[in-house]
Formats: sequence, C-alpha cells, structure tokens
Amino acid sequence: MNFKTLNATFVRNFIVQLRAYPKEFFIGNLLTGVYTSLSAFFMYNLLFKGNMQTSFQQYAGTGDYISYVIVGTAVYLYVVRTCLNVSRSLITELRTGTLESIMIAPFNRIQYFVGSMLQQTITTSGEIIIAIVVSIPFGLKFPNFNLISFIISFIISLFSFFSLSMVLACIMLYFRDTYISQNTLFLALFLLCGISYPVQYLPKVVRVASNLIPITDAVTLIRGSSLLGLGIKDQMGTMLYVFILSAAYCVIGFKLMKRIEYIALEKIQG
Repeated sequence: MNFKTLNATFVRNFIVQLRAYPKEFFIGNLLTGVYTSLSAFFMYNLLFKGNMQTSFQQYAGTGDYISYVIVGTAVYLYVVRTCLNVSRSLITELRTGTLESIMIAPFNRIQYFVGSMLQQTITTSGEIIIAIVVSIPFGLKFPNFNLISFIISFIISLFSFFSLSMVLACIMLYFRDTYISQNTLFLALFLLCGISYPVQYLPKVVRVASNLIPITDAVTLIRGSSLLGLGIKDQMGTMLYVFILSAAYCVIGFKLMKRIEYIALEKIQG
C-alpha cells in the first residue's frame, strides 16, 4: 500500500514545528502539565486539607485526588494538542494559499490527517512523559498500572481524539475560524468529560451530553488501566462503546469534509 501522503505530511509537519515552533513552544506546553500538578497538590493539601468526600472515591474508584487530576489533565492535553493541530490542518492550508494545490494533487484525506495525527502524538507524548516524571514528587502514583490494558486503552483513545478532530475540522473550515470554535469546544470538553472531577457530579441532563462525547469514556479507560489496574476484560464494554462512538464521529467527519472543501473553494473564488 502506498503511504506517500502520510509520510510527506508527517515529515513536513515535523519540519514546520522545528523551524516555526522552537524549544520555547515545547517548554510552554510542558509547563502546562507542571502547573496542573502544582495546582492539584496545593488544592488537595491546602484547600481540601487532605480529605475527600466518600462520594468522590465511590465515583472515581480511588481516593487519590492528585493522581486522578494529573492523569485526567494529561489526557486533556493530548486532546487539545491532537484535535487542535489535526483539525486546523486544512484551514492552515487555506490561509497559506495551498488548499487549491492540495485539492488538485493526488490527495488522500485519510493519510493526510493520519500523518498529522501521528506527528502530533509523538510530539505530545514527549511533553507528557516529561510532565509525568516531574509530577511524581508531587504525589502522582501508579500502584496498579496495567500495561497491556493501558496500551489498548491508549490506542482507542487516540482514535477517539482523531474522530473528534475530523468533526472540528469541518466546523473550522466552513466558518473559516479557529479561535472561537476550538476554544468553545475545549472548554466544553474540560467541563463535560470528567477531566478534573467525576462526571457523576454533573446534572443528569448534562451527563447525557457527556456520554455522547467519546473523550469522556476515553479518560475513564486511561484512568482505569493506569490508576485502578483494570484489565482488558474489565473495560471491554467501555472500549467497544468508545470505538463505536468514535467510528460514528469519524464517518460523519469524512462525509462532511468533501462537501465543506467544495464550499471553502467556492468562497475562495468569491
């Protein structure tokens, strides 16, 4: 199978990131994870005085608030970096004047976006690993880490991030805007997907919307395998649900994409 589009996109994005976004950008993203660890540490020890309600342990499956928040935020950073950079790929092409050239060229959409996703995953993984290591002195623990279950959960979670980015890409390209759409979405994800607290604390109506976002259960999968030690069998139902929901998002995103591209090109021609 020919992977020229995937490879070209992967290499090009790495070159652009190294030249246009130097080490200061890497450090800035890394500090976000460090600040999260510090805030979780101080909230738990100064604000909560080391005490959590029994309902938190019941909903979260663990009383380790610091690890719960840090792991959730690490997943959220993956969501932001991958969804943001993958979804705005085409609108970046539009702004730089290369969208028409891509449309004329033998353009494989799946390989194009997968190449962007792969590049962002590798870059973000480096940042997250360093942030995790820095967070250990502040109380981050993995007493029941299940490696096999974590790998499967991580792959499924990446698929959910990718599928969500396809829908966001359609929205961005149609409105020719990245700032409002991306920030609105990321704020909604932070509030609805259980990043810093269990979704059971949300009102029932809001919880319905939360369960229709694949990121919610993706966070649950990562926490289950890294903090609770849950195996593949224990999380099989959640894994299947995230995969099916993500597949639906992905199909909708690619179906809309072709139509949105034509609309974007028509707007260029005026």
